[in-house]
Amino acid sequence: MPEKPQEEHFAAAATRHFHDADYLRKGSRLPSADHLYGFAAECAVKSLLLRFTEVTMGSPKPEAPHPEDPDRTIEFGHINELVREVKLLARGRTGAALHSVLDDDLRVFRGWRVHHRYSDGGYAQAEVVDKRRDAAHHILFLHQQALLDGRIP
Repeated sequence: MPEKPQEEHFAAAATRHFHDADYLRKGSRLPSADHLYGFAAECAVKSLLLRFTEVTMGSPKPEAPHPEDPDRTIEFGHINELVREVKLLARGRTGAALHSVLDDDLRVFRGWRVHHRYSDGGYAQAEVVDKRRDAAHHILFLHQQALLDGRIP
């Protein structure tokens, strides 16, 4: 059986993380839910980047040529870093369209940090988690729409 492309793994992980986050949120496990909403959004964005831009998988992280220095690459990290990185990649029609539809949703994750998984969870406030849930839900919706239409909405 041939190996699935990385963008399919990211898409499946996005859905799994989102559903797990909803389950935890309903149980008032806000720090864990917040963390998984970030991973869900991150995976969906990475899937979109791999499908609709010049991003490739040359390392454990997706990467793309740096727009100002072709000898360098940009590695795409966690959701809070994607806010800046998608802007760097937003060249050409598909990159600009991707940045345009994701910009507001990505901004919600600026304060999200992967190292919060090691904290006591006191940072997680219901209103912030709800905003991140809404943003992750919208990103996953855009991802599904892009898969159906074959283009960025």
